[in-house]
Amino acid sequence: MTLPPAAPPPLRPGAVIHGPGSVGVDALLDGFAAELTRRGFRVGGLVQRNHGAIDDACAEVMELVDVATGQAFDITQRLGRESRSCRVDPTGVAEASEAIRRAVAERVDLLVVNKYAGLEAQGDGLVDELLSGIAEGIPVLTSVGSRYLNEWQASTGGFSDWLAPTMDALWRWWGPQRLYEDLLLGVADASVRRVVIGAKWVLVETGDGLGVAARQTEGGGEEPATRWAGRSLRDLASLAARAWDPMDIAVGVAALNAHYNRPSLSGTGGNGLDLFAAVEGRVVVIGAFPQIARRLPRAQVIDMAPGDGEHPEAACDWLLPGAEAVAVTASAFANRTLPRLLRVATGARIAMIGPGTPLTPRLFAYGLESLAGFVAEDRDKVARIIAAGGSSRDFHPFGRMVTLHRPS
Repeated sequence: MTLPPAAPPPLRPGAVIHGPGSVGVDALLDGFAAELTRRGFRVGGLVQRNHGAIDDACAEVMELVDVATGQAFDITQRLGRESRSCRVDPTGVAEASEAIRRAVAERVDLLVVNKYAGLEAQGDGLVDELLSGIAEGIPVLTSVGSRYLNEWQASTGGFSDWLAPTMDALWRWWGPQRLYEDLLLGVADASVRRVVIGAKWVLVETGDGLGVAARQTEGGGEEPATRWAGRSLRDLASLAARAWDPMDIAVGVAALNAHYNRPSLSGTGGNGLDLFAAVEGRVVVIGAFPQIARRLPRAQVIDMAPGDGEHPEAACDWLLPGAEAVAVTASAFANRTLPRLLRVATGARIAMIGPGTPLTPRLFAYGLESLAGFVAEDRDKVARIIAAGGSSRDFHPFGRMVTLHRPS
């Protein structure tokens, strides 16, 4: 039976909780929507932007801005020049609500509804449109003032996640399962020169770069690359996000790396395991890296096939919480266990290490601090070694390890 494509799990509505005043929260939702749009996600709905006085009637002018089109709707109801006071105009809000209805009809990746406030608590404003998005199963992000929490709970039946007003909290809610689609959205399509399937590694090459990925089960022998022949880079990269077959996923990861791990990429060098050599707290390593006993002698090691002194995979839920630093093998990205590890290790310094690591700052938003991966320089030699069943140690001399760090 053919399985449906892999897809991120559905999200409960996200409600950013805040106290009196919402200027900072408005900017937070606006910035998050803009960043997802920049990455290629389809975002719709409304964000609020307030402006200083531009006339004599109001000290502040309020606008709702359509995230998809940039169209601004003035929702300021002016009460008089002498008082210089104003309030939200229900007519302006009703006019702006069309942006939400259109986003729901288009089934966007994220629906932003600037806030659940006084009008919504009374059953007016944007509440009907907001609830329709939730009913359609579209990820919805809004903000709720603390004074309206009871009304929000009643409107949603308690079906929501309460979020702190920080960008990190929004990315945790968005979820690390979406990092695969995020990386795919950043891939520029290109013709694929060759796909090589070796006993231990696979590679995908374009005119601009070469990417590698480890096979999840070694020793299977070389498979005919004709299975993936004639497909574009973006098409192959989509396998990393949507396929279930381990070989398809490996080819997809290699395709992602062919885009991101290009020869022009710059960063620091060295062994990725040395990143946490000076850490005084608990260090956990996912994957039995060579030389780990020498480089990180105090580390607690977790491996799917644990050796002497190593923990089984089930130990992740016990050892990762509270760890100061976590080093994760790039194989966790390829076998799709990385999202779980990122969730369990929240708060730790996390690095992904290995030739199959995608070297892109897109991953930093999901909780990774450092990325240590491989950039091929002599492509023909790397390809011959992989085709002959060679290991990463064999092809390392024909490229360089590059490490990227999240800006502080």
